[in-house]
Amino acid sequence: MALPEFKPAPTDFVPAPAPITAPLPHAALSRLPQLHEESRMAMRRAGLLSRAVPAAGALLMMGVAAALLGGGELAPTFFWSLLVLGGIGAVLVSHLRTVAVFKDMAGSAADLRAILLYLGAAWGLGAFLTLAPQAPLLVAFAVIPTLTLALLLRDAPAILAFAAPATLLSLAAIGLRTPDWTAAALLLGAQAAIALFLAYRRHRGGFTPPGLALR
Repeated sequence: MALPEFKPAPTDFVPAPAPITAPLPHAALSRLPQLHEESRMAMRRAGLLSRAVPAAGALLMMGVAAALLGGGELAPTFFWSLLVLGGIGAVLVSHLRTVAVFKDMAGSAADLRAILLYLGAAWGLGAFLTLAPQAPLLVAFAVIPTLTLALLLRDAPAILAFAAPATLLSLAAIGLRTPDWTAAALLLGAQAAIALFLAYRRHRGGFTPPGLALR
């Protein structure tokens, strides 16, 4: 009697994996610098808007000190105070609008810089309306708020928007009311030093959030 022939059970055939021939997503990779720049700008605008209220508070305190200690007459000082308070109120309104409409950060940042331009002009008028004609007082009146806003806002266009009209009007007040050209040179030197500090911080990436720095 012949034994039955043993045949192994057939096994399922597993084909070898095909090599991946899809091209690398060069278009997506090329967009990474653009996405990084957009994220950096969004964080920069958000940081500027979040620091606007403390900066406005500091400007308010400096304005109160200038109105009380500046040595000017009452009526012009009161008029100047209204101008500055109007700008500070506009900063607060812009901040509240940004909180309500968070998506429009670019427009809110542009509005804030325009408000700071107005505040710089209003502040500079205080060199004529609020302060006594004393050159050191006029220099400090322009330099101290510029340095304070530079430390608080950390946004070069916003600081320049305030500093440019405030500095020009303070220089005009020094030239017309004192005239002390040494004080004018000191004012220009101090503001130039602040501008160089801002340029150095910007070059070193001091205004870019650390989490967004490319490695």
